[in-house]
Amino acid sequence: MPVEWELSDDLPDEDVLMIEVTPPRKMYFDGASHKEGASTGVVFVTSKGEVLHYSFTLTQNCSNNIAEYQALILGLEIAVNVK
Repeated sequence: MPVEWELSDDLPDEDVLMIEVTPPRKMYFDGASHKEGASTGVVFVTSKGEVLHYSFTLTQNCSNNIAEYQALILGLEIAVNVK
């Protein structure tokens, strides 16, 4: 922390009613591009060993790297929204 920053003890005095802890999941993702188009896949493995898989066809041609990044982004979006 920079020296010129001042510490503040003016913190909100709010009670926490509940914290939800969800078990971790592993996420695997891959993307591929070829002359007919591009697609991505995302697989989640729950702590109980359940496998959740998703696949997507991308609407635009793109490089292999872009397909990989799209798979990562889609996987993170799913992870945030899936309970």
